[in-house]
Amino acid sequence: MEVAQGHLYFITDAFFAMANDPFLKLEHSTGKRPHYFAWNDPETGLFWMVPCSSKIEKFENILRQKALRHKPADGLMIVKIQDNKTALLFQDMFPVTEHYISGSYVRGGQVVRIADPKLLAELEKRAKKVVALLRHGVRFTPTQPDALRIESLMLGDLQGGQ
Repeated sequence: MEVAQGHLYFITDAFFAMANDPFLKLEHSTGKRPHYFAWNDPETGLFWMVPCSSKIEKFENILRQKALRHKPADGLMIVKIQDNKTALLFQDMFPVTEHYISGSYVRGGQVVRIADPKLLAELEKRAKKVVALLRHGVRFTPTQPDALRIESLMLGDLQGGQ
């Protein structure tokens, strides 16, 4: 599958079973996985998946609280994707190989994607910054996935030819 810039994707169940991380996002009431914004890391060739959430009020509140306390808010961003507000949870991002991307998110017969090149550039800049922070040991929340352990597993997959 070719992973296109700005498109949103789903991840295979095999990835979640293999990664075995209790903090990877799952919609418990329906058993469905959330969809993800994908950023390709040119250094490793891995795709960092940023979970998307429709719980806008919850994350707007968190962002407001961070602003009041003069705390950085690199881990969250609220954007419009095809006229719908979406919270991007950079704090919960994790890497995968292309092998674990199951398909594009399609709504109403159309592939859901971010078309605005300025917004895409801003999202990719944020993803790169958060990955760098993760690699320096920054923890955004106590319940974030162990992205570095997952990165190591995925790099092993790439070396193994998967």
